[in-house]
Amino acid sequence: MKSIKLNQFEIEDIEDCLPMFEEAFKIKFKNEETEGLKNFDEFCDLIISKFKFENDNLCTSQRAFYQFRKAVEVENITKSTNISPNTELKSVFPKRNRIKNVRKVEKQLGYKLNVLQASQIAINVLFYILIISFIGLFFVWKIAIYGILVSILGFYLTKYTNRLDKKSVRELIEKNTAQNYFKIRNSEDSINKSEFKSVILEWFSEKAGIEKEKLKYGTFS
Repeated sequence: MKSIKLNQFEIEDIEDCLPMFEEAFKIKFKNEETEGLKNFDEFCDLIISKFKFENDNLCTSQRAFYQFRKAVEVENITKSTNISPNTELKSVFPKRNRIKNVRKVEKQLGYKLNVLQASQIAINVLFYILIISFIGLFFVWKIAIYGILVSILGFYLTKYTNRLDKKSVRELIEKNTAQNYFKIRNSEDSINKSEFKSVILEWFSEKAGIEKEKLKYGTFS
């Protein structure tokens, strides 16, 4: 079996995300349960074992796709027949009225798509400006304060970005199936165990910032 060793920082990122996962999926781990796990696949098996819900064959990602397609058509953005999993998101949400149309679809679906995000490079630049400016307070405080204000304003403006952080409808559906699993299923007492490993993979890849391919075959030791 293929294996890719995760570094210590990546393992810590997964650990940091675990409380959020527990809260989102209403499960709880004991410390000893996660000790001794050799790889991410074993971690997924442990998570699935925590669910005592009814197991069914409903394909959640397929339902999410049809719900998304219907919402887009209801809001007169484009015809549902124009949308397939491989459709580029920029063709569904052109730059003109992008923010407005995304909000309208979110209202129809009843959950956030979280598809409009500033680039990580822009976030990093603003973060470094903020740190350097704080250090600068001890040397040239007037310039440092200006830098702090610029970075705070920059972080505020990122909320209004119209940059799509996913390229295709498929990528968006995979992300939102993981982030809104029970809302899409319209049930909090059943899961599809055959699909749930991919849901876990998508969720931790998105939250921990680790590539799915690396995470899927990731080992902890």
